[in-house]
Amino acid sequence: MGLGLAAVVVNGALQAFLGVAAGVLALVSFSSAVLWGLAATDRLLLYPVHRLAAQAIHRAMGVAGVIFLVLHVWMNLIQHRIGAVPAFVPFADPHRPVLLGLGVLAGYLLLAVALAGAARGLLARTGEARRWRIVHICAYPAWGAALVHGLNAGRLPAPWVSVLYSVAVVGVIVALGLRLAFQDRGSPRRSAVPVRTAAPIRPEAAGRPPVRVGSGRQRQDG
Repeated sequence: MGLGLAAVVVNGALQAFLGVAAGVLALVSFSSAVLWGLAATDRLLLYPVHRLAAQAIHRAMGVAGVIFLVLHVWMNLIQHRIGAVPAFVPFADPHRPVLLGLGVLAGYLLLAVALAGAARGLLARTGEARRWRIVHICAYPAWGAALVHGLNAGRLPAPWVSVLYSVAVVGVIVALGLRLAFQDRGSPRRSAVPVRTAAPIRPEAAGRPPVRVGSGRQRQDG
């Protein structure tokens, strides 16, 4: 945010650079948050302490993404590259309604995911953890919409921007594929040893005298 304040005072060139760079860094941060969130769910390779570290990085990347997102919108507003209404109302831009609308929708969804993540403990205590999961799943379509917006909303991306976007896409696809491939292996395995049913209790074990066949007839004959 300090760079954003400096950009207002310094010159338009820095403002233009931050307007693009902040958007790229926002997408990279959110992509990293998705990657570390997927890693935090692994139970096959990671120990609990590793999963806790992955969750901490996941939250930190989410916070960084929100900061860069706010900076990205602010820089575009002060440069008059987007109006105040299209910046906050999806599909309200008269020139590029779809591309800018996807960016606005992605921003709202990612903010909702970040707020739901911050309130996860409260939702879990109140029995609303299911709602947190539903909101959290919205991170995937929001990430895809942000990717389409970032590649097409502005000018032709620089090579370093394309490289970062490509790495983010490949990383998320690989991490998601690994999670889907190994999610069953992380669950507790059932024992391969067949469970034996309990043997019927014999009368001797129950403390009862054994009943001999024909004993009643012998008593009557005697």
